[in-house]
Amino acid sequence: MQTLELCETVLTDIIVNDTPFAEALKKIFKANIDLRPQRNTVASLVGCELRHHLLFSYLLKPIENLTDEERRLAALCLAEYYFYQRLDKEQVDDHLLAKLGAEKIKALEPLFEKAGSPDEYIPSDLPKSSNKYLSLRYNTPEWVLKIIEHYGFGTTYKVLRKNSSQRTTTVRVLDDVDINDISKDGFTGTPIKGIYYYKGKDSLRKLQALKEGKIFIERIATKYILDKYAIENTQDELFIFDGNGDSGIMREAIEKYGSTIGMNLGVYSMDKYADVSRALRTKGLKNVNFFAADPTFLDAAISRPQDLVICSPASTNFDLIREQPDYLLHFKKDGMDELFKKEKEMLEGVSKHVAEGGHLIYMIYTISKKEGHQTITEFIANHPEFKFVKEEQMFPQDEFDTAMYYAVMQKKTDVIGVDNSTGIVAPQETASFSMSAKER
Repeated sequence: MQTLELCETVLTDIIVNDTPFAEALKKIFKANIDLRPQRNTVASLVGCELRHHLLFSYLLKPIENLTDEERRLAALCLAEYYFYQRLDKEQVDDHLLAKLGAEKIKALEPLFEKAGSPDEYIPSDLPKSSNKYLSLRYNTPEWVLKIIEHYGFGTTYKVLRKNSSQRTTTVRVLDDVDINDISKDGFTGTPIKGIYYYKGKDSLRKLQALKEGKIFIERIATKYILDKYAIENTQDELFIFDGNGDSGIMREAIEKYGSTIGMNLGVYSMDKYADVSRALRTKGLKNVNFFAADPTFLDAAISRPQDLVICSPASTNFDLIREQPDYLLHFKKDGMDELFKKEKEMLEGVSKHVAEGGHLIYMIYTISKKEGHQTITEFIANHPEFKFVKEEQMFPQDEFDTAMYYAVMQKKTDVIGVDNSTGIVAPQETASFSMSAKER
């Protein structure tokens, strides 16, 4: 059966060669036009296996005499029998028999017989509150569960349930673009003006509006933060250092401020952000310094202290679980300490360029307290020149549909006074910053 053979090829490439899901599909279908009609089916079945990979691996582990290749085929068939259920069953059975033989099929029959009985997929001797059960039920490694469980069982359960469903893409529509001119359907509003869910049938990449730069991918929470803590004084300057793989933060700043304020946009490498350069050219902006640098050595790029500095480092970014079914399969747990080190180095580096009375926002897409709250606690302890203002942890099940932590800090001035409206001791000179008195 050709469809299953293609699925085997793609799944093997993902697991054995550590190839990302999208790239493994591209290898097969970009060069083979005749095979393209099967792409959606192959992507769906392989994606289904990946979203239940821990369960299938657990169920198949006791079956003896199966090669790794045969286990991958058996897992794909379990994905079809249990969840996908779109292929011709007789053809699947025949393909499996031809590949494995009658003896191995007999050993697998107890698993196949459970098809259609979801309550029986996970062994009944595993307590439903146990980490092993949750790991198999929600395809989440137990070490990831330990990170989420710091917020309690209720929040953990909600996060896991949300992660089991695919994340709906959200896009930013440029302020001067009418959504009705882009498409009559596929776009629905979000809690934040200018951000829309895209649920259209066509791939977002095929939309002319995306190609023309009228829309770009951006998370709801990104615009929420940039709106909430917007610069109002046109004499002020903004500095963003972005370590993420997407450019949503920088694109939002370009759209929000245009030519009204001076902006410095820093990244590790400009190669990944051609859309940022293109947006700057399209708008003819001369007030933006877009540069690549190591965040620990910024003196050559930043000429004066900045009134608002946003530090957004790369993170564990477990939000991608909903977008990439193989994300945790490829995630390098052993590299987390190095990742955390880089996050702290970026924060340390950019904090040196905050003006007195200016604000520093640490904005990271994570659900890990170690990357969020603990990092800021340590930073504040080591930097008495900064005053803690506010922090918030967002979860994917909340209205902004993302896992993001942010903290706001203010660099102290030498002269302090009392804000009579709140009774809170506050710097006399602060950046023009859209925070409420209550938040200050």
